[in-house]
Amino acid sequence: MSAFCPRRSDIGMRDRVRISLAAAALLVIAGSVLARFNGGGDDWPTVTLPELADTGGEVSSASFVSTPRVVNFWGSWCVACREEHPVLRRLSAVEGVSLVGINHLDNRDDALRWLDYFGDPYETSLFDAEGRIGAALGIEALPVTLVVDGDGVIRYRHLGVLDNGTADAVIVPLVEELNRKR
Repeated sequence: MSAFCPRRSDIGMRDRVRISLAAAALLVIAGSVLARFNGGGDDWPTVTLPELADTGGEVSSASFVSTPRVVNFWGSWCVACREEHPVLRRLSAVEGVSLVGINHLDNRDDALRWLDYFGDPYETSLFDAEGRIGAALGIEALPVTLVVDGDGVIRYRHLGVLDNGTADAVIVPLVEELNRKR
């Protein structure tokens, strides 16, 4: 083996303990970051944005949180967004699920072509070319999916590609519960 990749037998017990402690610390940090991100509890920010398909009118982001919503941040430039799109199309067909799209840091024409090609699962789509809502929520990567209750409180955050298992086991039951409480 090379000097850059020592054999396990070449690593002493003290080094193994240090490596194990460092790995454990990284797991704790990563777990706490994900738990905080997925935990929700923040208020939905209020900004005014144009609808994606309408260049004339603007909509307050607060206007669509009067009922529980699933809010998905996406971009035509986002490869992972393409991967999760079939899940969103399936999720949008579930009774009681209202899916809102936030087109984040994108070009309007590219986004509209993308939805035309892959299908539009969104009940409403807002166009956030400057990323104002994303900045207010600390979103630094896409895709991100949120569940927002009827009072504008974020109840769940999912960072990364949404899969069918998470949609079925977490998002749909949470939206059903929030709809029952209305």
